[in-house]
Amino acid sequence: MRDILQLMVVLFCLPGTWAQGESEEAHQGLQTSGQTSTDIWVELRALRDMVVEQKVELTYTKAELQTQRDKVASLEKENGSPKVAFSAGLTTAGKIGPFNIETPLVYSRVFTNIGESYSPITGIFTAPVKGVYYFRFTAFNNKKGEWMAVNMYHNSQRMLHNSELSDVHSFIANALILQLEKGSVVYMRLHQGNGLYDNASTWNTFSGFLMFPL
Repeated sequence: MRDILQLMVVLFCLPGTWAQGESEEAHQGLQTSGQTSTDIWVELRALRDMVVEQKVELTYTKAELQTQRDKVASLEKENGSPKVAFSAGLTTAGKIGPFNIETPLVYSRVFTNIGESYSPITGIFTAPVKGVYYFRFTAFNNKKGEWMAVNMYHNSQRMLHNSELSDVHSFIANALILQLEKGSVVYMRLHQGNGLYDNASTWNTFSGFLMFPL
């Protein structure tokens, strides 16, 4: 009888032991699974932050690259544009005019003609490229009581008219900045009924240069 009771106690206790073992293993599994999930989320967040940082860095890199490209393009445009500048005196012959009609002024004493865009034969400047140009002139007369007047033309349009009544010595100087198309011309003319005077001292000049192409 005693042996039977001991066997029943053993059988009764075994299932509880198994259940307890299975419960402990399941609990340990849940703990391990939870810890693994937490680690994965931490790593994913770290990866996300890394991607965001790389995107920001890429944006700055693209902006810097574009800036450098713009600088290179600007330098290429500047280096590729023609160098244009001229300066010329009118004559050493002394008295010029007056004439009954408006007369072209041919500044034949060339001092500078970089780009060969000014013609000392015709007195005409021809723009080699579309751009913004600077032009300047001086005018002088020494005959008392005589008017001097000069005109600056852009193609067929008169852009400037300056005049002065000579009182022993009279002097005019002026300048314009003009936007020109390729092939446009700029030149000076002596107004009808007016006179000038020039000699080796170079009282009368016509000058210009390309400021920048367009």
